[in-house]
Amino acid sequence: MSFGSWGFKSPLAHAVSYIYSPPRRRRRGVWLLAVLSLAILVVVLVTSLRSERRVLAGYIDTVQESAAAASSSAGEFVDLTDGLISVDRQEFITTMARIRTTASTAGSLLEDVDVPGEAMAAHARMQLAHGSWSLGLDLVEGAVLAAADDPAADTPAGLIEEAAVELAVGDRAYEAAIVELLALEDAADVEIPTYPVVVFSPTGGAAGVLDAARTSTGLTLRRDLAVSTVTLDPRVLGETDGGVGIVPFTGQLIVNVTVTNQGNEPISDVPVQVLLGSDRSGTSSSESITVERLEPAEATSLEFLFDVVPLVNYEIVVNVGPAPGEFDTENNLYRLPFVVNEEG
Repeated sequence: MSFGSWGFKSPLAHAVSYIYSPPRRRRRGVWLLAVLSLAILVVVLVTSLRSERRVLAGYIDTVQESAAAASSSAGEFVDLTDGLISVDRQEFITTMARIRTTASTAGSLLEDVDVPGEAMAAHARMQLAHGSWSLGLDLVEGAVLAAADDPAADTPAGLIEEAAVELAVGDRAYEAAIVELLALEDAADVEIPTYPVVVFSPTGGAAGVLDAARTSTGLTLRRDLAVSTVTLDPRVLGETDGGVGIVPFTGQLIVNVTVTNQGNEPISDVPVQVLLGSDRSGTSSSESITVERLEPAEATSLEFLFDVVPLVNYEIVVNVGPAPGEFDTENNLYRLPFVVNEEG
């Protein structure tokens, strides 16, 4: 038995062989790893591309929604300014509020949207458009009313001109943004929808708006409170030869008063006073009510209760307002003479 060089019988004292991978197998493993890496890279790129397309598609949809709202707002504004000469003040204020709200909603849609890199330039132009439109609309409302109230003033003319410039800047910025977006169709391989035309610039320009505001009678500030009707309960059944109303016998009389705001501006804290005067001592009295607010063309009915006695010559005197700055006060006063029949 040979102990070999160890000098003793060792379990290691045997021939040791090393296993080598054949070169062909090693090369095959490298190629498989390279192919797998390439496949993973392709998947990542495709996934990334799809994700970018989804972001771009979402952005395009949001811009489409925003543009539709802006187009609606612009169309209503142009119609309003085209017919400004025949528009009433309150109608103008109400319509402008609706236009500004719609335009603001259109702009807010673009504030929180994810903007893809390739659409950054178009987005910047869109933001410029909405900012300019908003400023122009704010300027034109106050300037139109100021021009209507004081046609000789120069300041409203300058403000209307400035508003027209801002609206035109917005129109051009929007048009440029749409051109930028349409250019993405081939480059980004996405379908770009047809966007609506959005033009806020008045048809007649600043001069047309100013002229209509200065010559309009409906836009001019007009405060006018009126006593519309006065009725009695029991109601008047007839008149004396002297034109005095005759009321059936009663111990209490209800006076129904209707007050109307015939002006074109809301009026707050409207005082209404009803005086029951008579030709007999101790039978006169008065009542007052303050109406919190009356919108233009709004009417309110009020009820007053008075004690009355027969065969006394009474006169109901109703007075409303006047409102600050009210010039026509003839319809603020209403008189109604009457007498209560004796019992039986």
